[in-house]
Amino acid sequence: MYKWLAEFFGLAKNYIIFALLISLSLFLISTNNNSHTRGLQVVGLVTTSYLEAGVNGVLAYFSLPSEVKKLQLENARLIDRIARIRGAMEENRQLREMLNLRQQSSYPLVPGDVVGRSAEGGRYFITLDIGERNGVGVGDPVVSGTGLVGIVSAVSEDFSLVRTLLDVDSRVAAKFVNTSADGLVVSGSFGELAMKNVSRRYPVQPGDIVETSSLSTLVPPGIPIGMVTEAKNEPGDIFKKIDIQPAVDYTAITTAFVMKYSRPAEAVALEKEQLKKTR
Repeated sequence: MYKWLAEFFGLAKNYIIFALLISLSLFLISTNNNSHTRGLQVVGLVTTSYLEAGVNGVLAYFSLPSEVKKLQLENARLIDRIARIRGAMEENRQLREMLNLRQQSSYPLVPGDVVGRSAEGGRYFITLDIGERNGVGVGDPVVSGTGLVGIVSAVSEDFSLVRTLLDVDSRVAAKFVNTSADGLVVSGSFGELAMKNVSRRYPVQPGDIVETSSLSTLVPPGIPIGMVTEAKNEPGDIFKKIDIQPAVDYTAITTAFVMKYSRPAEAVALEKEQLKKTR
């Protein structure tokens, strides 16, 4: 830039000197109190103002890049500040929901932070920074302030791997809040869930809420799973095609609870006894 300025002034040196001499002449005329030069004074003042405006314009042009850089830097700072505020607000909202869940839950809850996500080839896992040292075990359900996240599939001393409901191998018994229909919630397409084995005779509408069923052997009943976005009867199929929007935003979740749930020992013993009799 400085080299360009030097070349510019070198080429325009004569014009600059001429402009300065004209400006000096007009200034001397404007300060002369002689009545014969009043007209020239007016011309001098007007011309000087135009020259001053032109010089200011040139100076403003050369200072423009630095001003643009300052504005860009300030804009980047504001964007970063807004992102931090939004992140803090989202984290605060999740913490409030989790606090409410912890106060209402009938089961012990172990809090953990999400420290990893993996979504590849239909597999969808999250990693929590709690493990065996915190009492977490394989098969424990994982919940957030909005609903069921998934099931712990692997655990180490300090970390646990959670298979979310979006995983291709996920299967959870579920039911509708407003009907007695039960079904099986599995992963769907485009980040949604699907509910299978629901008979055509049951009235299911978009907006219906789906929650865990008492038929599940892994999670307690009544935990929100999601909301129906589409329900229709397919030709030749005895079951409905049902799409569900998950209650949990898996792209934004930062904290979760591992629920220490176990089915009543009496019910488990009764089922085992019945299985022995049928064999």
